[in-house]
Amino acid sequence: MSIRRLDSGRYQARYRDPAGRERSGTFRRRGDAEKHLREVRVAMDRGEWSDPRAGRVTLEEWVDTAWELGGQVSPRTDRDRRARMSRHVLPHFGADPINRIDREVVQKWVNGLSAAEYAASTVKKIFLTLSSVLRTAVRYDRLVRSPCDWIELPAISRHPMRFLIPDEVSRLAEAITPHYELMIRFAAESGLRIGEIGGLQGGDYQPATRTLSVKRQLLKDSSPPTYSDPKTRAGIRSLTLSPWLGARIEELQVFGDDPLFTSTNGRLLNVSNFRRRHFTPAVDNAGLNPLRIHDLRHTAISYWIHMGANVKLVTERAGIASVRTAFDTYGHIYPNADRELANRL
Repeated sequence: MSIRRLDSGRYQARYRDPAGRERSGTFRRRGDAEKHLREVRVAMDRGEWSDPRAGRVTLEEWVDTAWELGGQVSPRTDRDRRARMSRHVLPHFGADPINRIDREVVQKWVNGLSAAEYAASTVKKIFLTLSSVLRTAVRYDRLVRSPCDWIELPAISRHPMRFLIPDEVSRLAEAITPHYELMIRFAAESGLRIGEIGGLQGGDYQPATRTLSVKRQLLKDSSPPTYSDPKTRAGIRSLTLSPWLGARIEELQVFGDDPLFTSTNGRLLNVSNFRRRHFTPAVDNAGLNPLRIHDLRHTAISYWIHMGANVKLVTERAGIASVRTAFDTYGHIYPNADRELANRL
């Protein structure tokens, strides 16, 4: 490492990087050049040195490279992250070199999202869209550290699960647009997620055994509507319907690749439209607020448990990835499990 004065009167600090290439920087004062070399020496000793030119790429220029380096993701994940990146991240940081994005600015941006009344879970997803590409920049020596480290995110409050009794399911089914009456009852017995319900086709149901195969899901609000694989490998499953529900499904006379449950115009289900135009008004009319569509899945699983289903059966039937997840989510509603075990022993 050395410093020399140039003809211009400025000072040039020179050093060799870990690969042996000569690097230099010019400064107005000698003290600034000395400070720069001290910082370089410390960074090299700690193994934290990175090529300053590598971080000059703008975030907008870096995003696609970062995603390519990060590996393949599902079409749904790619669609969602691109939407968040273009809507929330690039308008704020797109023109900035990635080594000029600092922690203070990121924290203020996160705070601004919260102030704009985005849900805490949405703020986290938007933040992770930025954080993931900057973590990749660190991994490939574009940055020494990510400005997204140590950022305070809003606390995510968990929605309490809601369980309907059979009479309440009937009230909701009778209050909703008649086209969706069966779908409400189906959701409250089958425990399928709304995307899985939208992904069902006529050929997925076998009348001889009353079994229904879950093979795909309809991506939420995709345009055009798009099928995808279930959320996890456990989501690919088969379950038997009750005689009553099986008979109602057979009455639909849906076969082959035709969707089992559709919008009112016979097209693939649009979840946002269904929620806004049909589900929410029906919940209000039935006096069941607060209630989410996903609470029908919770309702179905609670029925299974109270009918004596063990946690392994619940896990398989619901398409839950692990027994631990099932217990973490539904363990509290197993009726008197500890006392029953003691009595059996």
